[in-house]
Amino acid sequence: MRLLVLIVITLLGATACSTAVSKESMELVDPSVSFEVLHQDPDRYVGRYLLLGGAITDVRPSADGGSELELVQLPTNNRGKVTATDNSDGRFIAQDTTYRDPAIYRNGRLVTLVGQVTGSKTARLGEMDYRYPVLTVHELRLWTPNDHPGSSPVHFGIGLGIGISR
Repeated sequence: MRLLVLIVITLLGATACSTAVSKESMELVDPSVSFEVLHQDPDRYVGRYLLLGGAITDVRPSADGGSELELVQLPTNNRGKVTATDNSDGRFIAQDTTYRDPAIYRNGRLVTLVGQVTGSKTARLGEMDYRYPVLTVHELRLWTPNDHPGSSPVHFGIGLGIGISR
């Protein structure tokens, strides 16, 4: 019994300390560049790798067979997990060589990515012109709804359950 408890505690501890992206990607990240300063002057940070979290607002196919994701930036902890969904310093574009199906990468889903800054792009956002920082995706993680801030990673239950999907 003690061994089982020790194994469960070890697994929970390992999960809690894991990063959203690989160690190799995290080693590329320049932690001195915040999204706030990137948004003010994206061209100044071209070539730097950043760790960013966000909520998807749009996914468009790109000419090279990949995807372009428009994201609302959301704060993350130092391991890349989104920590809040009601605070943002703006939007950004993530260009990906992998095709991301809009049915899966749909509006509101949370992602964490490591990307290389490639500059900026001005496009319409509602009634105004908006300058988006643009990053090329190096690694991207799509979070499940259970991984949203405020959701508990631990679930206990006894008995039978019925799942209803909409």
